[in-house]
Amino acid sequence: RVTLDASPIDLEKSSSQVLNLSECVSFTRDCEKALSGGKGALTALHAELLGRLGEYTSIECDTALLSLKVKALVMDLIHNMDVVDQLLAANTASTNDWQWRKQLRYYTSGGGHVTMRMVTAEFDYTYEYQGNAAKLVHTPLTDKCYLTLTQAMFMGYGGNPYGPAGTGKTESVKALGGAFGRQVLVFNCDEGIDSKSMGRIFVGLVKCGAWGCFDEFNRLLPDQLSEISQQIQIIQAAIKAKQPTVELMGATTQVDCNAGIFVTLNPAGKGYGGRSKLPDNLKALFRPVAMMVPDYRLIAEIMLFSEGFGEAKGLSNKMTQLYKLSSEQLSKQDHYDF
Repeated sequence: RVTLDASPIDLEKSSSQVLNLSECVSFTRDCEKALSGGKGALTALHAELLGRLGEYTSIECDTALLSLKVKALVMDLIHNMDVVDQLLAANTASTNDWQWRKQLRYYTSGGGHVTMRMVTAEFDYTYEYQGNAAKLVHTPLTDKCYLTLTQAMFMGYGGNPYGPAGTGKTESVKALGGAFGRQVLVFNCDEGIDSKSMGRIFVGLVKCGAWGCFDEFNRLLPDQLSEISQQIQIIQAAIKAKQPTVELMGATTQVDCNAGIFVTLNPAGKGYGGRSKLPDNLKALFRPVAMMVPDYRLIAEIMLFSEGFGEAKGLSNKMTQLYKLSSEQLSKQDHYDF
């Protein structure tokens, strides 16, 4: 449970997950209060967040654990500042405006439980321990992916980020799972996985309410895809109807409605051998989101800020230009991965 009071949170004693969650709940509350106060209140909130950013980046991190916690807080704080900038640019004056409703927002109920909302979708935070892993940098591409996946889950479907390798498809699903307090299990698909193996994985996901992210899903054989689509359809129907049990692989399985199934695809064709096209009945079970090449300059800027660099904007331009030139002018050997 999350409790919010005026006392400062001890970075040493609290886990990274608790720190980030309380920061998200506080930002939602402060932002909605500022929206009712007009443009001046939003500008004041932005100045307050900027001051907090200065405090976090000046903290001397004696341990690797504290360093990870501070980096995660800084990344969230930069994203929150970006949200305020978007609200100011769009002249947002109400909590019902699209610019605010499309953000992932965190609320506490009377008992201290946290719920998340994005547009009309609403979910419970499930408090699965996430550890102190490094956070994914928020970009406009991440926000678009989150919006598509949350609306898909709310309507009872799965999510399907697709695009070339290295665009953050799997990492975006994992990051959204972390934001929801869910356990995310990633499975790399290949020709060796059959429908029975997949069925056993599905049973486990449905029982424990975890998310399954099936990487390179279209590497499975076409006849297997057809069988698997029937299993996914049964699971999605049970979650949508909030049924307590479901029949899977000839046995009755308890259903945890927090479970979710996501697939990522590389394009079938040139450069990606062994990929098959998904059958139409399987495509209909997932909401697609195109993942293009991310904004490397923005990612570099936020990562440099989180490491404590004050001149991150100028440095990020130089760094991305250096890597761009290196990738264009150096040889195409495998160990040169820019």
